[in-house]
Amino acid sequence: MFKGKALWIVIAVAALLGVGVFMVPRSSGATPALAGTLLPNDPAPGIVLHDQFGRPVALAQFRGRPVVVTFLRAHCLETCPIIAEDLRHSLSLLGAASTKVSVLVVSTDPEGDTPAAVQWFSRKHGMLHRWQYLIGTRSQLTPIWRAYYVYAPPKNAPAALSDSHTTATYLIDPQGRERVLLTGSLDTAPLARDLQILAGLPVTALGKDARPAPEVGHPAPEVSLPSLAGSRLNLSAFRGKVVLVNFWATWCTPCRTEMPLLQRRYEQLRGKGFVVLGVDQQEPRGDVSSFLHRFHISYPVVLDESGSTIASYSVAGIPASFLVDRQGVIQSVHLGVLDQLYFDTQVVPLLDAQR
Repeated sequence: MFKGKALWIVIAVAALLGVGVFMVPRSSGATPALAGTLLPNDPAPGIVLHDQFGRPVALAQFRGRPVVVTFLRAHCLETCPIIAEDLRHSLSLLGAASTKVSVLVVSTDPEGDTPAAVQWFSRKHGMLHRWQYLIGTRSQLTPIWRAYYVYAPPKNAPAALSDSHTTATYLIDPQGRERVLLTGSLDTAPLARDLQILAGLPVTALGKDARPAPEVGHPAPEVSLPSLAGSRLNLSAFRGKVVLVNFWATWCTPCRTEMPLLQRRYEQLRGKGFVVLGVDQQEPRGDVSSFLHRFHISYPVVLDESGSTIASYSVAGIPASFLVDRQGVIQSVHLGVLDQLYFDTQVVPLLDAQR
């Protein structure tokens, strides 16, 4: 069997040399082929640990969806930050389909990977609510490292050796079987494509999703505008939350019609990670401030004084709203007044799917 001494030798050599294993495609044909080092579909070894929020997590609970299992340490200065960014980018390429994939990170540093450390690392890479970073004692983690042929430095290892753990990323299929092994940094487009295949989704072109554009499936163009207080507010600052970017103006009657609903739903859903970001169109700061005060609007509002942001979103009329997921990808575009049905069918399911 591949998984055994031969697998250990392949991974160990790759880790020592600092290079990844070449991606070997499966046989060609009508069925899309997985990329990566292919494994013999053995059941994945069990994992039962706690995540960055202290919640118990078991690999078995994700049966029915593909799972990425990788091994990192929060204080790693070399490969780990690269792998974290590669995973974030791969999920961004998947767009809405990323909610059908789970990512588990297993610590290789039981002493250093405290809840605070792994939350910091996860937040730094925009993955706090997108993956589950699993931590535990050395005695809990050691059997998992062995089962997945991962080397981790011993306790109190010199600083020079602390980053020498094996970089291994496994793709587990919905039946709980090991299908693909990746080492070193990840090639994001093939990884996203493999996840499409394992999730049973149509294999679609992914390149366009990496380009910011005001379209569903694309990263949302950045919003970087002054708030009413004068400080600059960026859309990217809300990464990890679901954001409704709402273009409006005080003179717009339909905008005024929907604002009480936006305020009410903002208050009801903010605890789940929901934000309304109002983008006012080329109006004096004083007029906007007095309007918001009069109508008791408390969600964040920024001022598009030059009109450049409305242009970047190709907005021809207001109100116009763009629903952006926790990874910064647009999931819905709505022109006109929002209603309760929109929140029930678009916003709330997205919040629940990406918690």
